Amino acid sequence: MSEIQDAVAQETNRRLEKAVGELGDKYAQGKGGMDTSVDGPTGTAYKQKAAEMNQSRKALKKLKEQEEAHKEALVKDQKVEKAIKNDEEFEDDAELERLREARLRQLQNQKEEKIENIGKGHGQYREIVQDEFLKEVTSSNKVICHFYHRDFQRCKITDHHLSKLCPKHIEAKFIKIDAEKAPFFVEKLKIRTMPTIVCFIDGIAIDKIVGFEGLADTMPEGKEDEWPTIYLAQLLVNKGMLDKENVVDEDAILENQQRKLEEMRLAYMKNSVAMLDDLDED
Repeated sequence: MSEIQDAVAQETNRRLEKAVGELGDKYAQGKGGMDTSVDGPTGTAYKQKAAEMNQSRKALKKLKEQEEAHKEALVKDQKVEKAIKNDEEFEDDAELERLREARLRQLQNQKEEKIENIGKGHGQYREIVQDEFLKEVTSSNKVICHFYHRDFQRCKITDHHLSKLCPKHIEAKFIKIDAEKAPFFVEKLKIRTMPTIVCFIDGIAIDKIVGFEGLADTMPEGKEDEWPTIYLAQLLVNKGMLDKENVVDEDAILENQQRKLEEMRLAYMKNSVAMLDDLDED
């Protein structure tokens, strides 16, 4: 029993000596003998770690506050931006509405002008007499007058093309007058060749088309009288008598339709021959 007590006492003394030695080392290192335990609430390392954690929490809190402030500022900016955008959209809508109203007014004016022109005889290719001439050429903004001779073939060709253009161009009045029965205006306007088309704007003669000048220039020899209606339409557009947007090359459209019909006819015939060949083989 005494041997066990001696052993315990020796172990206790050894541990005390070790603890005293470690305490001396701590004083020697300037730590004042304070506990460096991380887990012990009285240890220096614990207090330092606790302080660091407290600082981290404060920094994190400040960061969150800054983040919240940033979010609030962002939301505010978005609201301002949305308000500005709404204002711009409102301005765009207002501008579009103004353009729409202007376009509607334009269409309404065009409609009223068209009705008025039809009332003045536009849309019809009419023949007039000398006594009607002044009233006809001064009552409309644009007047296209054909001075013709009843025995001239080229006057009949001109009649054909003017008759085609007339119903599609309500913006101008189309009339014709027998030159032999209107000697006063033939002399006044210096009509020397027929057909002659005189172009009037606001009652003033601004230009002429004498014979087929500008119409047959590019036609092959022997086919000078076979120029298409589109030539006359383009010439009148260039003289300011017809609206370009109303010009349609009907001859080209008809030619294209005929070409497509011919292609379809040939394709049908080819398919029919192929079917007959298949039947013969069977």
